[in-house]
Amino acid sequence: MRIKMNFKEHTVRLMLIVSVLSMGVVEIGTAQTITKKFDMNQPGTLLCSSSGGSVTVDAHEKNEVIVQAFVRKKGEVLSPNDSDLEEVLEGFDLIIKKNGTEITAKAHRKNRGKFWNNTGIYFTVIVPHEMSCDVSSSGGSVKISGVEGTHDFSSSGGSVKLENTAGTTTAKSSGGSVSAYKHKGDIKLSSSGGSVTLDKAKGSVYAHSSGGSVKLKNIAGDIDAHSSGGGVYVSGEAPMVKAKSSGGPVKVDISNVSKELHLVSSGGSVDAVIYQGDKLGMNLDLGASGRVNIDLYDFSGKSEKSRIKGTMNNGGIPVYMRASGGSVNVQFED
Repeated sequence: MRIKMNFKEHTVRLMLIVSVLSMGVVEIGTAQTITKKFDMNQPGTLLCSSSGGSVTVDAHEKNEVIVQAFVRKKGEVLSPNDSDLEEVLEGFDLIIKKNGTEITAKAHRKNRGKFWNNTGIYFTVIVPHEMSCDVSSSGGSVKISGVEGTHDFSSSGGSVKLENTAGTTTAKSSGGSVSAYKHKGDIKLSSSGGSVTLDKAKGSVYAHSSGGSVKLKNIAGDIDAHSSGGGVYVSGEAPMVKAKSSGGPVKVDISNVSKELHLVSSGGSVDAVIYQGDKLGMNLDLGASGRVNIDLYDFSGKSEKSRIKGTMNNGGIPVYMRASGGSVNVQFED
């Protein structure tokens, strides 16, 4: 049996059952096959990827990283002394190591052997709150909670879900939905296989879906949202909103507009509720295949049934709206 270990870097490359048994198991949550702990005395980076299963990252108050690997066969998690473990691990390159402040946990398939469709390795990693993360899965979902840093999350086989995160963040999926709840910092969300949702965020937001709707609620920051597979729905305090849909309506409910409002739908109507909008100076350019409905204040320009172009309150903020599949409806609220 061939075992490769670098104790200086806390590296474990697990190819055979002997190396698994040498690591031991710590009882945390659901019974896992392999567990490894690393002390962390300063913020670090997690590099985690799996080609055979999902990845979950949770934060805790301790200055340590706990990597749990769950080796699965036919839907069952194998124990460290399972007779099938050695054969399953031979189909993967499994690496768990620490190098300085960088933690690596990766499980990649080596080939498509006879057990390929019935096996997998998925991770649960518990980290300090201040931990930057680069996490991906090509065979399952990605779920992240409680981390703060610079992040890149992706899945090509499932959904991506974030909760209570902070820092400059990118999250994308080509196989499912992308969702985030309570985020602080600039964030980019995209999905080619499902919807994109974000609730309670502070920072600039970019959101795109080619497979479903985009729903952004309680946002405090600039917004750029686009969907080619559904509607776009936006609410919050947004100095700038760019929202476009080719597959449904565009609906915004916003306050604190100060930079730009650009709303376009080729698949439905455009509906905008703008708080204190009747007091704003705006350069209006509104058009629809149906009607344009808006109460104009101190207006100068051209007003027709399906087109309005001119200034309100002496002009100022660019406001462009187009609906080629319905009406444009603008409402001002106190």
